[in-house]
Amino acid sequence: MSRTAQVAVFAGIRGPARTFSYSIPDGLELVPGHLVRVGFGPRAVAGVVVALDAPFEGTLRPIDALVHPLPLLRPHQLALAAWIAEQYRTGLADAVRAMLPPALAGRARVALPAAKGERREAVFASTPEGAAALAGGDGRLGARQLATLRALSLGARTGAELADAGGSAIAARALARRGLATEGARAVRRVPREFALTEDDSVRDAPATPGQAAALDAIIARLGRGDAFLLHGVTASGKTEVYLRASTEALRRGLGVIVLVPEIALTAQVVARFVARFGDRVALLHSALSAGERFDEWRRILDGVADVVVGSRSALFAPLEHPGLVIVDEEQEPSYKQESSPRYHAVDTALALGGLASGVVVLGSATPRVVTYHAATTGALRLLTLPERVSDLVMPPTTIVDLRLELRAGNRGTLSRALTVALRRTVSRGEQAILYLNRRGFATVVLCRDCGYIASCPACEIPFAYHVDGSLVCHRCGRRARPPTACPQCGGTRIRHLGVGTQRVEDDVRAAVPGASLVRLDRDAVRAKGAHAALFEKMRSGRAQVIVGTQMVAKGFDLPGVSLVGVVNADTVLNLPDFTSAERTFELLVQVLGRSGRGAAGGQGIVQTYLPDHYAIRAAATHDYVSFAKAELAGRERFGYPPFGRLVLLQTQAKRADTVTRRAEVLANALRADARTDAEVFGPAPAFAAKRAGAYRMQVILRGHDPLALLDRVPPSAEWTVDVDPVTLLG
Repeated sequence: MSRTAQVAVFAGIRGPARTFSYSIPDGLELVPGHLVRVGFGPRAVAGVVVALDAPFEGTLRPIDALVHPLPLLRPHQLALAAWIAEQYRTGLADAVRAMLPPALAGRARVALPAAKGERREAVFASTPEGAAALAGGDGRLGARQLATLRALSLGARTGAELADAGGSAIAARALARRGLATEGARAVRRVPREFALTEDDSVRDAPATPGQAAALDAIIARLGRGDAFLLHGVTASGKTEVYLRASTEALRRGLGVIVLVPEIALTAQVVARFVARFGDRVALLHSALSAGERFDEWRRILDGVADVVVGSRSALFAPLEHPGLVIVDEEQEPSYKQESSPRYHAVDTALALGGLASGVVVLGSATPRVVTYHAATTGALRLLTLPERVSDLVMPPTTIVDLRLELRAGNRGTLSRALTVALRRTVSRGEQAILYLNRRGFATVVLCRDCGYIASCPACEIPFAYHVDGSLVCHRCGRRARPPTACPQCGGTRIRHLGVGTQRVEDDVRAAVPGASLVRLDRDAVRAKGAHAALFEKMRSGRAQVIVGTQMVAKGFDLPGVSLVGVVNADTVLNLPDFTSAERTFELLVQVLGRSGRGAAGGQGIVQTYLPDHYAIRAAATHDYVSFAKAELAGRERFGYPPFGRLVLLQTQAKRADTVTRRAEVLANALRADARTDAEVFGPAPAFAAKRAGAYRMQVILRGHDPLALLDRVPPSAEWTVDVDPVTLLG
């Protein structure tokens, strides 16, 4: 009768959260969390032991070997992986694999990786014989060897450290051959570039505002016992300082801290703040690190050297022994939702981790998702508010510019007259300006530039999307229409496809303010390794006078020199056919407008729009979150969208249009036939990106109080992707 283990095998298996049973060879001691090598078909693959089973009398394949003697996943991590697999209907192996650095997850050899794992350097130490030779004045020792022994008498040294003391590695190796020293090796940390940035930390001594003090008292009172908070603070209200002071107390109590930020480009400034406060206790985890850097940071956390982890979504899986405080900054950002398997949402997963580890979770935002705000106002989360900016800073006044009036006045450029005047004034004063382009890189909407009419689906009351084949498509029900040649509302013929590119904005800025130093901040600009840190330093130093950017400029940058924020066109996201379009517009506008007025010069905002009366734009201009949330939640409740219902997005693709259409119709019909009161079935309809990489794409949407129950009764085949609780239906 053999001992057995359940192993989550990294073999690319799709489907349910299954594991495989293997026998444990005699003499091999295993616990859950061990990384092992197992046979899977003809291959040797890696996997993680997730459970030990009762002895089994039958015949099972044995575990081949242990890859590392220590368990690499902690019990709360294994429990979190199981939660992800169940919540998001994904493979357990995918969830487990996400918790390991790539350098380890694909290994089936019995050794930690070298090239992509640890990098080592020589380190020398004295022996008792060496100490005696130094004390006795051994005349056979040269000056360089004596200097080396003197340095080693103070402790182990690397070659570089010996050279600084007048010795050398060559002399140390000569001493080692005589038994007077020893040579070993130690791991060398590959330091991510973000750690090179410095940040002033004088604010640590500033007295807390009343709002900050109340928030800290509430958070600290729950450390070690667990709780979940929404920290709702206006821009520049000091949320980061609350994070830092709460982290200080968590560390004092022996608890680890995880800080999530929504974009890799934002880690530079956040890391600088945390490094200034906590030094080498900070580790950085995000997908843009090299494999070696990521491994080194992960190993520092596993070994307990670093107990503050800052990073993007995947930092949630850091191997902290006691994750007592989890902070999710800018919790509203859609980048917290993973787009590939496992398709988890980092906010919900952070809340699950807090529950499993008895940790405190703090969700911070000036513009929380209405789902989160609803949870905080109905008792599922505790609401903490920071209603005022720190240092007596005032919210920047914002002007709404009606682009229809600009057009009637003959201005066909991207910059309104008001924005052009403000931009010139800002640059002449030596201050900085941000020009924000709220664009999306897919289909555009069809708009009448005379009256603001948007071509919309009559059945769904959402804007049609204009496709490259010239047709209008509703991405909710699949209805198609031809684009109008004249506006059905006012009869005008100036029908346009809404969308403006960064290049044209740059050209117009250079024409308006010749000679101004301009930088572009979008995903293309920060694609190169380390580019985001370099761009941030240029912006922070003031060498960039005008910053033209997309969504990235709205998130988290604290630039005191910025006194003007101009939104080139507020309508592009607003008119996307998605249930979150108004929410995303409001969030982005408030966030980017909040970049202004953080310094002594004060600030202002200018929002250009064809829809000046829309509730999202008016609320953003006055920084009135509560009125926006009230209007948005009313619409969500009317149609059963989150938080008043759940969504599941099912997508499939094929090289032939008839193949994918037939497959989608079969699944949609099967779901409708079994649908009860669990959920409604919408579609099939073309996906928003109806053709990608040569494949045609279709989708089916489930909406209701329990769509997972219907999904479990009618499980899709392996040709479908399942996205539970999607943040957008425009995949």
